[in-house]
Amino acid sequence: MSTTDQQQLPSREELQQRAVEGHPITTEEVSKIAKTEAELTDGRGPIAGGVTATAQSLKAKQEHFIEVASEVSHKPVNEVTKEDAAAVESAEARLLGHRPPKGSTAATIQSIADKNERLMSETKKES
Repeated sequence: MSTTDQQQLPSREELQQRAVEGHPITTEEVSKIAKTEAELTDGRGPIAGGVTATAQSLKAKQEHFIEVASEVSHKPVNEVTKEDAAAVESAEARLLGHRPPKGSTAATIQSIADKNERLMSETKKES
């Protein structure tokens, strides 16, 4: 394995960091990684738990997070619930590998859901 070949294949940690920073893992990128990994293993194919598997997993997690967040973002703001916030937080946590930080998409959705719950509670008290 030459140094040039090694430089063409990102580490699993590099892929994870790029995904956390918002870099979308594309189908083309996964294919390129798989091809390079296969070449490096003399055609034996992707390595279980290797870079290709990591790229595929991160791509799926990104797609799931985008799907869940998009679904919630298309709701009227006053209809965002704690269940919506929990779904977004779960998807974002799976992608990040840890609980989403302050300022994250999940935190923003949670804040909206909390405000909606308070407003509904106040409305019920006034009735």
